[in-house]
Amino acid sequence: MEQEMNLIEFENVTKQIKNQSIFNNISLKINSKENIGLKMSHTESSVFFDLLEQNTLPSAGSIISHTQNISTKRYNDGIYQKITVKSYLQFFNRIADQHVDIKKLAPQFFLGDNLTMKTNALSTDQLERLHLFRIALSKPDLVFIESPLRDLSNEGVKSYLKALEVVRQKSTVIVISSYMEELLQLSSTIYQCIDHQLEKVDLELDKDSSKPQNIFRLSSHLDDKTIFFSPNEIDFIESINGVSNFSINSEYFPSSLTMDELEKKLLHFGFFRCHRSYLVNLQRISELISYSKNSYTLILKNSKETLPLSRAKLDELKDLLQ
Repeated sequence: MEQEMNLIEFENVTKQIKNQSIFNNISLKINSKENIGLKMSHTESSVFFDLLEQNTLPSAGSIISHTQNISTKRYNDGIYQKITVKSYLQFFNRIADQHVDIKKLAPQFFLGDNLTMKTNALSTDQLERLHLFRIALSKPDLVFIESPLRDLSNEGVKSYLKALEVVRQKSTVIVISSYMEELLQLSSTIYQCIDHQLEKVDLELDKDSSKPQNIFRLSSHLDDKTIFFSPNEIDFIESINGVSNFSINSEYFPSSLTMDELEKKLLHFGFFRCHRSYLVNLQRISELISYSKNSYTLILKNSKETLPLSRAKLDELKDLLQ
């Protein structure tokens, strides 16, 4: 049995940018063969990758790497355009000096029929698998990938998960995403960034199933995809022109449910109807500001968002927050 190896350690890492805390005293040790997911906002994820790639240094603490063979793939990483898939992969094969048989390995990434295609003609599903194939060529000890399933079709997700298992035979893969549902598909252990610190998420798993149990989810339909969210991912819900929208890390996702229906469904998940057009996640409230006798505003954590609070709702909110 292969012995686990410590690959990288974050020891009391703090990072501030323009006097604003991004990370505060985070500690994390990653061993080989661990399937870890990190739930972070877009800003946190961007800074985390900058720290990994040594584009910036920690304000305090240290990052100790026990391997130099680390690969990263950010959400918006591009691909060389207008060359064939085979030429693209051969280029990285030469850099890695691994002499991998690309034609033989391509079917494992569901790209066997696409080697002669130009990269700019590939679908989003195929591009994500091409990124994985490129990473696999260098056989890294450790890989960090950001939001790989976010834009994939249902079939694309299935193919990606199978291709990812090929990479995980040789490499430890850590996934970073702002979506809990994505992390649940890709990770067995999840850490969530809350108030600038990493906290381990308690995943209650049924003994006879690999799927998390008793998870209530809300859905949003975008184009040909349906995206599912856990209530704790949502900062607030806003009614815009009669359509309810989930606000998650400053992004909006429409819901088919009315505000009244959402209020009933989220009653036991810590949401409060602070205004007829808003439902707020109580865990996100940082401050309550009174500008006048009848004007109240809620300030949310880790965000510049402000929400109105109806005068009639003030006492009810105070009771809930006591």
